[in-house]
Amino acid sequence: MRSSSLALANLAMIVAVTGVTLAAVGAGRHTDFTAQAKTLEQRWSEMSSEGVGPGALAPLETALRTSSYEAPWWSPGWWNDPGTSFLQSLKDGTQAIWDQAISDARAYATSALVGWDVMVEHNAAVLAAPTVATSSTWEARIATATTPAAIDTLSTELVSQTAAENHAALLSATADVAALPARLRQLMLNADQAGAEAIPGATSYLATYQRLATAVAAKPKSTALAALSVQVTALQSTVSSALRRDACGHAVPSGKAIVINLTLQEVVFYQNGCALQATAVTSGRRNERTPTGTFHVFHKDSPVLFTSWAPRGSPYWYPPERANYALEFTVVRAGIFLHDAPWEPGGAFGPGSQNTANASHGCVHAPTSVMQWAYSWAPLGTPVIVVA
Repeated sequence: MRSSSLALANLAMIVAVTGVTLAAVGAGRHTDFTAQAKTLEQRWSEMSSEGVGPGALAPLETALRTSSYEAPWWSPGWWNDPGTSFLQSLKDGTQAIWDQAISDARAYATSALVGWDVMVEHNAAVLAAPTVATSSTWEARIATATTPAAIDTLSTELVSQTAAENHAALLSATADVAALPARLRQLMLNADQAGAEAIPGATSYLATYQRLATAVAAKPKSTALAALSVQVTALQSTVSSALRRDACGHAVPSGKAIVINLTLQEVVFYQNGCALQATAVTSGRRNERTPTGTFHVFHKDSPVLFTSWAPRGSPYWYPPERANYALEFTVVRAGIFLHDAPWEPGGAFGPGSQNTANASHGCVHAPTSVMQWAYSWAPLGTPVIVVA
């Protein structure tokens, strides 16, 4: 009887010890699982704030919330399964969702960068250089962003700026098209100056200008007109660069010299072989053409009243005209001057003007602003070379 009681006591002790041990194991596993689960939940919260959509994380959150591992620590389930595999599956799923979010964000960023590059290529003619240069800056900023939210924010900003730059470029292009007649005239004047200075490439510039002017005069559709506007801008840039590059080294008399080109209706003022100033002019009309040759300034007047050398009733008579600045360089007929003509519209000077009502009776008309400068710049004796 005593031995039975002892056996029962021992068995009870073993059961008690085993129970305590299992309880300790269960509690430990529950605590460890809970800690790791909490870490995962914190990470999910961070991911939500960093741009991962709540819908992407919902399946993981539901799996954790409804799992058997939500049982209390004394549950027998903890004795056999610590939840390691389940936790690892949640961690793997978390990483996969993060990687996908990053991939999606970078795909959006790539699309935004492509959109920017297309906009720059399309509007290169009107975009400012600093704007074009920001392409590499955008790429670097997006490359260093480390969260979906940061990448998406930059991408959205880039898409917005692309739209803004595109709109601004469209407005600029529209303004350029509206100003095309004035821009064409300036291009003509610059191309004529290049021709008058015999700058290399001037013949090509003049031919290209003529082609563009003819195309614009044909009144093409808006898209074609916009393309012509871009070509005008490009040629203007080329001609302006050539004028700056080849301003000096011209084969003209040393010191100061004035060269008038009757074909191009252009006057160029040189000093020591360098072109200082140039402008479109209007020379003598039919039957009263400006004489060609090499002359010199021998008289200056400011102001001066011009009266006709021909009697009233003669086809060569003209009413008295007052000029502000005049340089006389030959005495053919009653004297030939390079002078301003306040009565002539500013847009009338240039090629072909010698065959219009604005043409002179042998003198050479130039804008008042240029003649005011030339009057002070050119001393008596300055060579005046008039070429056909």
